Amino acid sequence: MDIERLQELIRVFENSSLWEIEIEESGRRVCLKKGQPAAIGPAVQPAPYPQALAPAQQMHPQPQAEAAPQGGAAETAAGKGATTINSPMVGVFYSSPAPGEEPFVKPGDTVSENQTVCIVEAMKLMNEVTAKFAATIEKVLVENGEPVEYGQPLFAVRALE
Repeated sequence: MDIERLQELIRVFENSSLWEIEIEESGRRVCLKKGQPAAIGPAVQPAPYPQALAPAQQMHPQPQAEAAPQGGAAETAAGKGATTINSPMVGVFYSSPAPGEEPFVKPGDTVSENQTVCIVEAMKLMNEVTAKFAATIEKVLVENGEPVEYGQPLFAVRALE
């Protein structure tokens, strides 16, 4: 990562409501941290999603217990025995390669290892998210054009045996 991109990332991060972000690019990792706020109440709204620089081909399938340790919405959405494909970064979720085109995947589709399942746009960069193993898409958990957080479940999938 060149110094100009790093400085721009720092400016964007400083103006965001995030208090921590970690980015890995070309084998180099950058971690930026601020003091965490005491509590975020209903009156405090997060700032627009900061744009991050990160490799797009990261998909971390996790057992459901890890994806939603509090038994939250991801567990309910994914279903028993399912795994989630989580967002590798903060950005905007796009289900298709361009507006008006067919989505990369739909519920019921079978995906192979390294197949693109969606795009997460961050800092005007379109980052492809790919499958790390063969699976069946059970459910799309976010809407096209919806902002997503790092680690947010995007798809409920079931690994092929």
